Amino acid sequence: MIRIASFGIVPFRKEGETWKVLLILHCKGSHWAFPKGRANPGEVPLESAKRELLEETGLSVETLLLDTPFIEQYQFRRRRDLVVKTVQYFPALVKGELKLQVEEVRDAKWYSLAEALEHLTFKEARHILREMLRQLQIPMPE
Repeated sequence: MIRIASFGIVPFRKEGETWKVLLILHCKGSHWAFPKGRANPGEVPLESAKRELLEETGLSVETLLLDTPFIEQYQFRRRRDLVVKTVQYFPALVKGELKLQVEEVRDAKWYSLAEALEHLTFKEARHILREMLRQLQIPMPE
């Protein structure tokens, strides 16, 4: 069994009373998700998450919305090996100009919360977003 740890930011912005979340379309898997990646040596989880956000999207964290990460875990097979992946996500308001890392990201789009829940490819990511909204006391989309 192979264990992989990744770290990411769930990028939010607020336009008036409307919350939006950024989803990226990964090049390797063709799936819509949040920016994330592995830690560099010596990095703590939040440092890794912030660096990955900047590398993949050109955006940076303006305000961390919660200090405690939300944890997603899933399994998949890579050839004969079972891979268990754990991802720690931090919700944050972000700033900057969107500039995609073309080696990793095919596309990115700001979605309303309802649209994001429809476009996220994996149910684990939808669960993470719903749980963040609940804990941040952001009204769930209709």
